[in-house]
Amino acid sequence: MKSGNFLPTQEIDSFRKCLSKLWKIEQKSASVKGNSARGPARKAARPSIGPMMSHKKYALLFIFVMSVSFTGMARAQDPSSLPGLVGRKVIVLDPGHGGHDHGAVGPSGLAEKTVALNLAMKIKETLGKDYTVHLTRNGDYWLNIENRTAMANHHRADLFLSLHTGGSSHHQARGMALYYFGLGQGLASQERGPVAETGERLLSWDHVQGIHATKSKLLANLVHGHLLARLNPMDRGIHEAPCLVLRGADMPAILMEAGYVSHPEEEKELNDPEIIAAVAEAIGQGIRAFFRNQSLHP
Repeated sequence: MKSGNFLPTQEIDSFRKCLSKLWKIEQKSASVKGNSARGPARKAARPSIGPMMSHKKYALLFIFVMSVSFTGMARAQDPSSLPGLVGRKVIVLDPGHGGHDHGAVGPSGLAEKTVALNLAMKIKETLGKDYTVHLTRNGDYWLNIENRTAMANHHRADLFLSLHTGGSSHHQARGMALYYFGLGQGLASQERGPVAETGERLLSWDHVQGIHATKSKLLANLVHGHLLARLNPMDRGIHEAPCLVLRGADMPAILMEAGYVSHPEEEKELNDPEIIAAVAEAIGQGIRAFFRNQSLHP
């Protein structure tokens, strides 16, 4: 690795200036010692300042080098600052609900907010080596819908995925479903989930997701295909629906319902780490396929 990739030019220049000043101090110290040695010894010689300056020099040098090292370490811990990671695709995952908002709750008490966060963290683990992955929340706290979408826009995400589970008073309802934004009346607007009223006046941000509608639908199809191939779940299909969390996203965006937590059997599956890992892997494969497609057909 070249030193220029680790230390910025400004820090290298500062380092050189510091060494130059210390060299001048050392030279001046040596000159004083030489003059003292040649003069008459009228008084008891004072302790030489040479060793003192030498210790000071090395102390200052040590402090400076350590500060630069810690700066480099901080940069190393921030992937976005490393030149090798420039140009990586950015993914924002949105675990639905959180905090006081439990979402749907299963017969044995498993909350949708918990499943969504577990799944998001597993997807991040699956994709984190190849992509920059952000979560709208990484703990049990609540965010309003507008902030979730705003975070995706703030990070200039290349892809936004909002994660949920289904929930119904009819405990026989089950299966996975995927949604992309549109004004159609899909299952999400009939059964659950925050959706825009079809009679609501469209805001300017409503038109943003429309620009990405084709890619959002492609993303939904690719993730859906990998889920079916890997897990063979009860399939509720792909739907167009006015999901509020997708409405203002300025990138391809979809919402997923990873089964019904209200269904007794699916609740058990959604609480199984192995199944969550398999779902995350299938979603990851779908996302990789989407980015491959975009590289071939930008």
